[in-house]
Amino acid sequence: AWAVGIPRHLKVYPVDVKLIWPITKVRGKPRKHHVPDILSIAAEQMLASAKWKAVSWRSGTKGRLKARFAALRVRTADGPPQ
Repeated sequence: AWAVGIPRHLKVYPVDVKLIWPITKVRGKPRKHHVPDILSIAAEQMLASAKWKAVSWRSGTKGRLKARFAALRVRTADGPPQ
């Protein structure tokens, strides 16, 4: 899957995130779902250290259309907030 033009505040995990069973020391019902082993961060923060590349793809009415792009594999943090 590809994501282009994602919001900079979208929460993401690195691709190597693992889902683990949380260790609880309280009584009650055990959890039904795994939790990530690391906290999510904003996509803008994840892309800060990425390698950016300038790409031009065609001529427009005001000259070459160009922009900077970075490719990075991430997993979206679409679960409950941490």
